[in-house]
This record gives sequence, C-alpha cells and structure tokens, in this order.
Amino acid sequence: MTVRLAGASPVVQGGEKSTQMPDDRVASTLAGIRALSIQHPWAAAIAYGTKRVENRTWAAPRWAIGQVIAIHASKKPDVSARPPAGESWPDRKMHLGAVIAVARIFGCHHGDECMLVESAVPPGGRTGCSPWAFRGQWHIELADVRSLRDPVPCKGMLGLWRLPEAVEKAVRAQLSEDEGHG
Repeated sequence: MTVRLAGASPVVQGGEKSTQMPDDRVASTLAGIRALSIQHPWAAAIAYGTKRVENRTWAAPRWAIGQVIAIHASKKPDVSARPPAGESWPDRKMHLGAVIAVARIFGCHHGDECMLVESAVPPGGRTGCSPWAFRGQWHIELADVRSLRDPVPCKGMLGLWRLPEAVEKAVRAQLSEDEGHG
C-alpha cells in the first residue's frame, strides 16, 4: 500500500482515520528536510514493515511534530536486533548508509505514559502503544511512511539533521516521480 505524506484533510483508509495531503504539496513540505539515522533492521521495519514507533533516549523537539523527515539507514547494522513477538523483519535488501524512506512525526511521548505493568495487560493485549515500543524510551510516533524506490546514498549523523542539498533534491525527485505514476 502506498501512503501519502500527511496534510490537513482527514480521510478514511481501511476503516482507520488518516490525514493526507494533495500530491502537489509534497515538495513544499520537504524544504529543508531533516533526517533521522536508524540502524538496520529497525530502519527497514519502518520503511517496508509495520514499525511506526522509533525508540530514543531523547524526545522529539516540539518543532518536529507534524514535520516530514527522511529515514536514513545507518552504515552499521544492529546485529543483535530481534523483532518483537508476533512481528518479523521485512524481506527486503537492506541498504546501508542511505535514505530509504520519508515519514511524518505525528507525536512523541515517554514510554512511561503508555506502558502497562504485565499484571494490568488484558489477555492477548500488548503492554504499550506499539509492539515495537521499548520501556524507558521516548517513542517518536511515525505516520505516512513512504519508502523510496531507489535508496539515496548519504552519510548519517546523530539527532535530527538536515539532508545535504543534493540528497534532498534526489529524494524530492523520486517522490515527485512516484506521485506522477500513482
């Protein structure tokens, strides 16, 4: 399923309320796009799978809420990573050191706000806002994820960092091309 970047008009998709932006507004939301470097396989789980919470020791800045960010796959994978119960890693090639998707940050909260103690979990229920959420971490909530057809090579950094101009241009071009074909 192709997901569009978020905007102001609510729509219903598959019984769930979502927000989408008209295709012609995509490029304007990417001006000065920031990126978040994430190790594989976690980055792949966002770009090609069901992971919609990124766990960090720091909260997303207020200015980032509602903003489109690039998902950058770090050069160094997390070789000890294991998916949560009931989830699996996407069956895709993992591109290292590249922007592989874009997403919108739609919220951020601390794990203490959503994690239940095991005794309070209903049978078959989960302990937090997402099976991908970790206790004791900030949960950066992602929506409207769009994977890139061709990963764009780029050196990563810590925190939310601004994409180099040439990389941003390549990401924008792909998104524009995809929208012209969708």
